[in-house]
Amino acid sequence: MKSKIIMILILLVATFFFVTGFLKYQRNFQETLAKEIGDSGLPSFEISSEGSGGEEDPVKEEPSVIENPERVEMPDLYELTEEEAKELLSELKLKMEVLEEKNSSFATGVVFFQEPYVDEEILQGETVTVYVSNQNLLGEEEKIAVPLLIGLSEEEAVKELRNLGFQVGYEYNPASGYGEGMVYSQNYLVDSKVSKGTRITIRVSTGS
Repeated sequence: MKSKIIMILILLVATFFFVTGFLKYQRNFQETLAKEIGDSGLPSFEISSEGSGGEEDPVKEEPSVIENPERVEMPDLYELTEEEAKELLSELKLKMEVLEEKNSSFATGVVFFQEPYVDEEILQGETVTVYVSNQNLLGEEEKIAVPLLIGLSEEEAVKELRNLGFQVGYEYNPASGYGEGMVYSQNYLVDSKVSKGTRITIRVSTGS
C-alpha cells in the first residue's frame, strides 16, 4: 500500500514537471518565431478599430449656414430661364425650389411666377419658389379667370392677382371719378381665361 502511494506521488511530480516544461518550451518557441518574422522585414498586419473597409467614409457635406444673414429684396425673375434665375438667387445667397407646370404662354424652362414676389424682403439662406414652364408635361393646362379689379385699391388688386398666380403690371394716370390709388381700368376683360403667370396690368388713378 505504501509503495503504491509513493508511485502515485512520483507520477504526479513527473506530470507537473512535464507540463511546466512543455508550457515553457511553447512560450520560448513563440517568442523566437515572432523575432524571426520581425527580423525578416515582412510587413505586419494590424486590424483597424475603425472598420475593415480599407477606405475612408465619404465626408458628408453639411448644408451651408450663413452667419449673420441679411434681408434682401427679391429680384424680378419673370421670363428668365431656370439657370439664370438660379444664378441670380445664388448671388443673393438665396436657395431655389423649382415647380414645373404646363404653360402654353411660356417656353419650356422659363420662369413665369415666383414666391416671394418682386421687391418683397427675404432673409438670406431662405428658399424662393419659382414656377417654370414645361410644355412636355401630360394633361391639360389650367387656365385662370381674370377677376374684376376696377374700384379696388391698388393694394387690394395686387393681392388678389398674386393670389391667383398672375404677374402685375402698373400704369398711373389721372382718372376722373376715381380717388388717388384706386384702380380705374385693367388690360384684360373680366372672366377672360389666361395662363398662370400672365401679366395683368392695372391702371391706377393719381387723382382727377
